[in-house]
Amino acid sequence: MAETPIKSGDINEIIKDLEKEVKEHPNSVIAHHRLALAYWRAKRTNDAISEFQKALEIDPSSYEIRINLGTLFFQLGRLEDGIRENKEALKAHPGAADAMANIGSAYMQLGQFKEAAEYLESALNLKPEMVPALVNLSSVYVELDKLGDAVSLAEKAVSLSPRFGLAHNNLAVAYFFSGEYQKAKEAMEKAKELGYPVHSEFEKKVNEKIKS
Repeated sequence: MAETPIKSGDINEIIKDLEKEVKEHPNSVIAHHRLALAYWRAKRTNDAISEFQKALEIDPSSYEIRINLGTLFFQLGRLEDGIRENKEALKAHPGAADAMANIGSAYMQLGQFKEAAEYLESALNLKPEMVPALVNLSSVYVELDKLGDAVSLAEKAVSLSPRFGLAHNNLAVAYFFSGEYQKAKEAMEKAKELGYPVHSEFEKKVNEKIKS
């Protein structure tokens, strides 16, 4: 979520104040945006979407609002809607690496791996140390059978964020499909040590390869 501060305190009271502000200033992008964020915090997601959209009717080029609405759509599992909003954000800010990474992650979840790779690579060209993008692109490269690149990206992610359990898990997967089973086991055990819920079937396969 991009940062547009709203007051701290009881969320229902905050919403009442912001609803009043919107009524008094119906053409205020900031008022609609703050109310959307408050609704989101209160888990009133439909109301939040409505207010984000009203804000965008006033200022269609707002990068921050597009990213926030896209993030909410992703949280709701509405991946195509989230992709659309992030692509709109990119129109306003063509060099926005975070929007590129968001789109790539969503395409990965949809199983559209070539599209995912395109956006994640673009994000990393701009921000080479963006760890979530490194981790996701590593997973995408496994799916595309680019295993050497998958290992390299996962190793970089682990070096940058050594306590990021998902990075260690993805490194284990990349090692496994590259045939480096002992390294896969070590990375898997590190992921577990950090509290990452390694898939039981994957753990079973790794251990079977080590024994064989």
